[in-house]
Amino acid sequence: DEWASLKGLHLFDNSFSGTMSEDIADLKDLVFLRAHNNLFSGYLPAGLTNLKKVREVYLHKNQIYSDLPPLIGDMENLEDLRLHENEMFGDIPDSFYSIRKLKKLWLQDTLHCEEVQGGEYECSIDSDFGFTGTISTEIGNLDKLQQLLINNNPISGIIPTEIGLCENLALLHIHKTNIVGYAPIELCLLRDKSLNNELNQGVLYADCRPNNKTQDPFFACDCCSDCCDHTTKVCIADD
Repeated sequence: DEWASLKGLHLFDNSFSGTMSEDIADLKDLVFLRAHNNLFSGYLPAGLTNLKKVREVYLHKNQIYSDLPPLIGDMENLEDLRLHENEMFGDIPDSFYSIRKLKKLWLQDTLHCEEVQGGEYECSIDSDFGFTGTISTEIGNLDKLQQLLINNNPISGIIPTEIGLCENLALLHIHKTNIVGYAPIELCLLRDKSLNNELNQGVLYADCRPNNKTQDPFFACDCCSDCCDHTTKVCIADD
């Protein structure tokens, strides 16, 4: 099959629609899957996890309605996964934390879609819908992780101290979530490493602004670069 040895599938910035076929599993040499900014819908095919050589999966800005495949951890060479601005849901599977080469994970700004008159769907970013569950203590396994964007999802729980093992982390957005507690010292120490920039802005977002303008912050953070109000959804940069 002439497609079997395909290394790059580039379909981005078009108007392709329909669902992704389970036959994608046959592209065993695929390294780059870039199909973002289209109209693909339906579930992520389970066959996606058979792509053992794939390094980049860009499926953001589609109409995908799915959770993450339970065996996503089988994608052992995955370095960059971008699923933002889709109608995603469910917990992050345990197997995910075994993808040791992962550098970038963009799951932010999950969509919530409702049917309106005429059978059309209206979608908007809503932090009450999207990925759920907590960040596992196994996050420390992802020691090559550089960017973790999970804002605008109802992910809850606390930030585990093991995040301090992600010493290459340069971008962390956990605002507009249900994450509570405080920033552990292990996280704050990363601000002296890669989690910084010259402007000291945009690198570490959290809901650390006074909640509903007058209450204690939803998430206490002395080392965040940017703070948001958990209730009003207003961030300092928005003022």
